[in-house]
Amino acid sequence: MIFLLDTDTIIYWLNGNQDIEKKVTSVGIENLAFSIISKAELYFGAYNSDYTEKNISSIKTLSGKLTIVSFDDKAAMQFGIIKSTLRKQGLPLLDADIFIASIAIANGLTLVTNNERHYSRIQNIEIENWIKKEDHT
Repeated sequence: MIFLLDTDTIIYWLNGNQDIEKKVTSVGIENLAFSIISKAELYFGAYNSDYTEKNISSIKTLSGKLTIVSFDDKAAMQFGIIKSTLRKQGLPLLDADIFIASIAIANGLTLVTNNERHYSRIQNIEIENWIKKEDHT
């Protein structure tokens, strides 16, 4: 199984989140990918930060280790379906999230995100969250 890491998950991982690190070790780095949309979002974050060069270096390192999944015709069709469905339901979602979800669905990938609330609005998407939830009981 190939996992598509959402931008938020990548940021947690790059910031040293141990839950994600353990899961990466468990599933194998060869089974991880991220989208060209997440890469664009990461570059925006890098250029918008106080640590531009360090963050760009992290993006380049990550890009050398993981497969980058592009936005293609199948994903474009999924984008149209998802966005129109959500609009008709009155459940707007940021285009970047729809692009990422479209790539996951079109390629049969499981999306790894901590943003389950947004992505759960989308039909036919497989989602996992690798961030442990705190037990408040």
